[in-house]
Amino acid sequence: MVFYLKFQKAIANPGSACKYATSVLKGLWYKIKYENILRRATFGKRLRVQGKLKIKGPGQVIFGDDVACAGLVTPYTHHSAATIEIGNRVFLNGTRFGAAKSITVGSNCILADCRIMDTDFHSLRKERHSKEAPVEVRPVHIHSNVWIGAGAAVLKGVTVGENSVVGFGAVVTSDIEADKLAVGNPAKVIRTILD
Repeated sequence: MVFYLKFQKAIANPGSACKYATSVLKGLWYKIKYENILRRATFGKRLRVQGKLKIKGPGQVIFGDDVACAGLVTPYTHHSAATIEIGNRVFLNGTRFGAAKSITVGSNCILADCRIMDTDFHSLRKERHSKEAPVEVRPVHIHSNVWIGAGAAVLKGVTVGENSVVGFGAVVTSDIEADKLAVGNPAKVIRTILD
């Protein structure tokens, strides 16, 4: 019965059906490329890619089931022990990741063209050009059902609580509790998310 309903929907809207089929085929190609050939990532079931997926670095990238990618999605790891873990049913729309340690994204998230980084990449000390200058690295945790708007940045050590929304262009430098809307630079909570 479910197949019949999906078939009817595809016949009624062949353009959308072709776009969906193309995204599934691209997902299979990226899965073969990054999981079997280059061995840079592991993927759950039904990856869909409408844009491009570019995975770089020596660390581990893990995708859950039913992840959809649009635009240019770049999960980059910068250390062999670094991990980027993306939950089930996550929509990545041009999202850029930079992980030296750990970035985790819960299920059912919507991440727009934003930046998520667990490091500054450069020392904040005066002697930042020295190879011995310390570079701070702290894990990032984005819980389930979070929406991060375009142009936003989630920086090192931040936890974004379940159901929260990070507004367009916000720069998140400290934790956001569950069920909150945060906007601005630096991001501030302006209200609670309603049921």
